Amino acid sequence: MTDALTGVLDRRRWDHDASQALLQARHRPWPLALILVDLDRFKDINDLYGHPAGDAVLRAAATALRHHSGERGIVGRYGGHTGDEFLILLPDTNLEGALAVAQNIQVHISSLSVHTMASCDSAVTIAGWTVSMGVAACTDLIPGDLSELLLECDVALRDAKRSGGNQICIAGSQAPTSHGGRNPAVEEVHQLADGEVCIPLARYLQTAPSTSRSLVLSPESAQQLHADLTDVLRQLARAER
Repeated sequence: MTDALTGVLDRRRWDHDASQALLQARHRPWPLALILVDLDRFKDINDLYGHPAGDAVLRAAATALRHHSGERGIVGRYGGHTGDEFLILLPDTNLEGALAVAQNIQVHISSLSVHTMASCDSAVTIAGWTVSMGVAACTDLIPGDLSELLLECDVALRDAKRSGGNQICIAGSQAPTSHGGRNPAVEEVHQLADGEVCIPLARYLQTAPSTSRSLVLSPESAQQLHADLTDVLRQLARAER
């Protein structure tokens, strides 16, 4: 069965198809690779623009994953019907090949623009979001089931998220890679559909918070904040003279 929202396999069908691919990999034998994909700060998109907008982003991301996974790639939704994580099993693919797929996905998704409705009378364009990925591959020894490969990939994904997102981490490696782009959809100061100003606080903190935090202000309050900060900066400048 496929996931009704994204069109990729649901978790049950993915488990079945991936297990069959694992059997084939043991009998051929050929290498096998797994990519675990997580949309960075996806909750912010739902909170800022609404769940229908988040659904549109999930559909666009799933389309990109299927495009880059090839005809034999097995793409599924990892976290059930409410999750923003995806699984990609790549038969007959080594680590180098899986990393190339992950990098292509990273570039593609960062370039996407999704046009959707934030309310009944307000359209919004969501662009520049990023993904974090964990990559694992087995070549010499194919595991008896997928649990070991999944665990290695999950650990790598957690490392990528802890590194700030927009990263690709390889299982067993301490050197994440990134496309290097920012995420203007959630990281930049921007105006919401109703005219309010959203200021992501992570940009201004010395250490990244464990969860995303944003300050949402009315236009009047944003102007007042600007005036207050300008005042403080002038005082600091005078004190340094």
